[in-house]
Amino acid sequence: MADNTEDISKHPPASPAKKQLPESRVEKPAKLRASSPAFQPLAGKGRSIAAVGSHLKNAPVFTPQSRQHASGNSNIRASEIQAGLSRMAINKHSTSGAFTSSADDDLFMKRSQNSNHAAHMQPAGHFFVDESLRRALASEMRAAFLVEDSELPFQVHNYYALSPLEIIDAPFPGISKQQTIKAQSISDGRHYVLSRISDYQSGQKPELGAVEKWQQVQTPNVARVCEAFITHAFGDNSLVVVHEYKPLAASLKSKISDNSVPTSEAFLWSLVLQLTSALNAIHVAGLAVHTLDVSTVFLSPTNRAFIGYCGLVDVLASRANHNVQAVQQKDLHSIGQILLKLLNRSSEHIASAPGQPPVVMPEAGYSAEFRELFRYLNYHMTPVITVEGILHLAGPRMLSELDAAWNETDMLANNLRTEVANGRLVRLMCKINFIAERTDGVIDPEWSETGDRYLIKLFRDYVFHTVDDNGRPVTSMAHVIGNLNRLDAGSMEKLVLMSRDEKSCLVVSYSEIKRCIDDAYQELTTSVRAWK
Repeated sequence: MADNTEDISKHPPASPAKKQLPESRVEKPAKLRASSPAFQPLAGKGRSIAAVGSHLKNAPVFTPQSRQHASGNSNIRASEIQAGLSRMAINKHSTSGAFTSSADDDLFMKRSQNSNHAAHMQPAGHFFVDESLRRALASEMRAAFLVEDSELPFQVHNYYALSPLEIIDAPFPGISKQQTIKAQSISDGRHYVLSRISDYQSGQKPELGAVEKWQQVQTPNVARVCEAFITHAFGDNSLVVVHEYKPLAASLKSKISDNSVPTSEAFLWSLVLQLTSALNAIHVAGLAVHTLDVSTVFLSPTNRAFIGYCGLVDVLASRANHNVQAVQQKDLHSIGQILLKLLNRSSEHIASAPGQPPVVMPEAGYSAEFRELFRYLNYHMTPVITVEGILHLAGPRMLSELDAAWNETDMLANNLRTEVANGRLVRLMCKINFIAERTDGVIDPEWSETGDRYLIKLFRDYVFHTVDDNGRPVTSMAHVIGNLNRLDAGSMEKLVLMSRDEKSCLVVSYSEIKRCIDDAYQELTTSVRAWK
C-alpha cells in the first residue's frame, strides 16, 4: 500500500487550517515531552496536532553521524547536530502505509502504527505471565534455593549447599534408613536429590553401571536417575544415588498422613494412568522399580505423579536373584495396592460378609469401569496384569488425560509468548543506560551529551520520562514496551523527539536510533582511553 503521508519537516509554513499533519505520524504533544523541572508545554493545554506541526515545520530530519565524522570531532553540541542534520535527507518513501520494517525484523516484534490507539491498549498484566502461574513458579524457586541449617557438609562430590529433606525407612533388604538431601550442582547449577545409604559395607561392590541403564529412561513421570558414587564426606562410607529434584513434590505417604490427598474418581484415574505410563517406559527398558509404594510416589501441587528413588535396588546389587518379569508384575500389582491404601482411609469403602474378612471395594459412587479396574489390579482376576489391560479398562479416560496435558501445554505456551522478548528488552534498556548521561568521562567528560549519544538521551526521555497534559508522569507499560519492541526490530517508523528546553526537535526512525545505540555501545566497550 502506497504511503500518502509526508515527513513533518517537509511541511511549508502554512497555517494549520490549510494543512494538518496526519495523526498516525505524530503522537500527541503529551507524549512528546520529556519531564524536567524547567519544562513547560508548548503553548498550554489543548494544543492541536496541526499547531504542533506548524511549530515543527522546520524540524530537521535526523540521520546518524558516520563513524568517521564522530571520531573526527566528538565535541559536537546538540545545537550543532540540529544545524548539520538538516543537510542529511531521508527518503520520504522509506515507510509504507501501515508498517514497514527492515528485512531482518523478527516477526513477533512488529507492531502496527495504530497499536497505541485506545481500542488496542492493554492493561499492564497483559504483558506479563499469569499471576497464579508466577506465584507457583516463585514458590518452586523458593523451595529449590532454600537451604536449612544442618550438620551436613557444605559440599559432597560435585554438589554443594546441602539441605536435608527427610529420613525414610529404606525398602531394601539389609538397609534400615535412607536419607534424602537436596543439593545444587556445581556443573549446571540445577538442584538434585541425593539419596544416601549410610554405612555402606565396603565389602559389597555396588553396581554403579546400572545407572547407565536408568539414564536411558526418559519419561515425565519418573524422577530421572543421574549418577551414583561412594563418598566419605559424611564421615562414613556412604553410597549416594542422584535423582532429579521435583520442587514442592510430596510423597503419597505424607499426604495420606496429612489427609490432603484427594480420592475422587477423576484423580484416581489420572494417578493410575500416570503410573502406568511410567512403568511402561521402565519395563520397555528391561528394568523394574522394585519399590513402588506410597513412600516412593510423589505428587506435585498440580497432582503430577512421579516415581522417585528408582535405581537404588539395582545399584545395591540386590536384584541378582530376581526374575525381571516377575518383578515387573509386582510393579503393576503395586498400583492396585496404592489404590487400596488410598481408599482404605474411609469406612464406606470397606465391605464385609458374614464369616469373611473385610475387604476394600470402591462404593457405588465410583463407576463400574473403575471398580472393575480395582478388582483387576488387586484380586487377581487374570493370571497376568498388563499395561494393555489397564489401558483397555481406562478407555476414553485416556483422552481426558491427554486433553488435560495439552491444555496445560497451551496455557504455558500462551504465558511464554508474553515473556519471550523480555530478555531482549532488558538488554536494550541496559545499553541505553550505559550510554545516556554518563558522568565518569570514560571517553570524554561530555561524551554522552554530544553526537549520536544526545539522540539516545532524548529517546530515553521520550520512553520513560513522558508526562501528560497535567504534568503527571505517564507510566503506561504499553507505551514503554511498544517503543522498545519497535527499537529492537529496527523499524523504519518515525517519531518526533523534543529536547527538554524545546529548542531541539528531531524527526527520526527507530532504525536510526538503534544504529546510534549500537555504535555508541561499541565505542564505549572498545575505548581504551581512560578519564583522568
